[in-house]
Amino acid sequence: MTTSVTFKAPLDALLAGRALAWRVGAVLVGSWLLAASSWAEAPMYPVPMTLQTYALLVIAGLSGLRLTLEIVFIWLAQAAMGLPVLAGGASGVEALVGPTGGYLLGFLVAAGLVGWFSARTGRDWLPLTASFLAAHAVILLLGFAWLASGLGAKAAFAGGVAPFLPGALLKTLLAAATVKFVGDRILTR
Repeated sequence: MTTSVTFKAPLDALLAGRALAWRVGAVLVGSWLLAASSWAEAPMYPVPMTLQTYALLVIAGLSGLRLTLEIVFIWLAQAAMGLPVLAGGASGVEALVGPTGGYLLGFLVAAGLVGWFSARTGRDWLPLTASFLAAHAVILLLGFAWLASGLGAKAAFAGGVAPFLPGALLKTLLAAATVKFVGDRILTR
């Protein structure tokens, strides 16, 4: 008989037993961190390079499944309502279904993947890094598929995957280090 160990994400542990207003505040702050990370951008075509995946991985590694999905959903809802929370200050439904639409869908899937995985593995370095690499792969795969439907596979890979591979590795390592450092500080409070 095998038993599954469940870990509490640091922010979930911090919010446990607190009023709903604390969770709402955490969701809003998380969504604004995603927005701020999208404004740190190197303009490229058809997909800009941003710090969004770094922010997403840190948020997911610290927040767990449900809280992370709430944050990403609210961030995308803010974009749909016209708030300039996407790369380059983009917003609106057009931005959600434009060239970066697959990547944005990938954010939801990756948030769920990392949140789910972290609840089973905690913040150990190797599993955390592996889940972050998998999240990047999901985001790039969905982004590629979306782009390829309009640009063709060769152009989608050249403009929407290849330039992001070195950054994905670097952001994975930095996000894992950030989650380890910050998570340990939150849990020792």
